[in-house]
Amino acid sequence: MLPAAPSPAAAPRTPQGPAPDQHVPVQATRDPWQWWWNHARESAKTFLAGHNPPEIAIFGPVLGDHEQGLLEADVTLSFLYGGDGTYARSDYFVVGRPAVMVGALAVNAAINHRRKVAARRDAQPSWRDHQGVHLWSTTDRLIWDGGSRLASLWYGDITGFYPEVDTWTLTLATSDGQAPVRMQGPAVPLVSLWTATAVLGQRWWQDPRLAPLLR
Repeated sequence: MLPAAPSPAAAPRTPQGPAPDQHVPVQATRDPWQWWWNHARESAKTFLAGHNPPEIAIFGPVLGDHEQGLLEADVTLSFLYGGDGTYARSDYFVVGRPAVMVGALAVNAAINHRRKVAARRDAQPSWRDHQGVHLWSTTDRLIWDGGSRLASLWYGDITGFYPEVDTWTLTLATSDGQAPVRMQGPAVPLVSLWTATAVLGQRWWQDPRLAPLLR
């Protein structure tokens, strides 16, 4: 669960101000990258100053009794995994003159070699299943809708947190054996901020990877 804003004794003070609204105004569509970046920086500074993020209404996903919505936005998801390394062998056999049979065997061997090399290449982990999704960030989890079903990533299941706010990228690993997930898009710096406050607690502002949001 998202912790309360850090106390003045736990973190450096920044100027007080109203907590920013997490709803996206119309003007954000003109330059969403810059708008979300400014919004993430403002949110980081006001949270550090002692203001909890305002709750937003979420329609669609059913939240828990004490779960609160923080933001919603569109992002691009991808998952890191490899193929199983299998491939279909070509085993056709040609009956005829020796020269024809030798040629057919050579072609067959070449086909199988290419398929084997391709299968080995496919077995290497890579980012796959790129998809645009609608994402909600709450005090307890991340929820996304890829069009066929809702999926949740609970903060308590996150074992790896890798924000790259300068490139609007967040990579998360989980404890349940699922493939690591990567999020990209204009809103990801703010998604990274609220995820950091949940998984790192009041130490979030000490993470040097989030320093650009506090400058």
